[in-house]
Amino acid sequence: MGKLDGKVAIITGASSGFGRGTALVFAAVGCNLVLTARRKDRLQEVTDMCKKMGVKAVYYAGDAREEQTATKTVKLAIQTFGKIDILVNNAGIGRTLSITDTTMADYDLVMDTNVRSAFAFTKQTVPTMVKQHDGQIIMVSSVTGVVGHADETAYTCSKFSLRGLGQALDKELLDKGIRTCVFYPHAGATEFEVGFGRTKEGVAKSGFLTPEDVGQALLSVCTQTKNSRIVELRLASNNVKY
Repeated sequence: MGKLDGKVAIITGASSGFGRGTALVFAAVGCNLVLTARRKDRLQEVTDMCKKMGVKAVYYAGDAREEQTATKTVKLAIQTFGKIDILVNNAGIGRTLSITDTTMADYDLVMDTNVRSAFAFTKQTVPTMVKQHDGQIIMVSSVTGVVGHADETAYTCSKFSLRGLGQALDKELLDKGIRTCVFYPHAGATEFEVGFGRTKEGVAKSGFLTPEDVGQALLSVCTQTKNSRIVELRLASNNVKY
């Protein structure tokens, strides 16, 4: 039996990178999935890959910044599976820009994608988890949510915000049976920020975290005993010193 047999997880930003990797790891251990992201073709591809592992998987293609994406994704989860056990707020975007070069449009894009989406998905999911008196929420922050980075001011703001949101939820929801974890991965070997401060060649040689590394770490969060919870988790590659 798989570690997440019969569980249902919503994963945002699931069409690529850490979200895609988490979906594949969860599917491999029996978790049914509701996946969402903007790019329908890539989302369909990941969904099909998960189905081939023997789990049920559905998707909703939409912009995480829009409240209706959260509303419709959660509705799809309930209509399809009748419950939600895990929510992985992974949708994210970054821009490597100095404070003077960061426009307010850049700021709004980063904050809405990274923070507003997590708030909306959590708000829509919590009532179901309260009824179940059970659930696991994961906020995918960043090492940048622990130590601010130069030339990533908007991104740093967003990731520290997720840290605060996760800490507040841990206090608000724990006695309702809902556990909250804030996850701080270091840089990933993904397409994240490629063209916005990173290059494909640089990432390929980086030794950064892989999507599977992240998926396995988040699996550990979701398989704790009922008597314990991982409140914060920081993950780094052995190949990179910080």
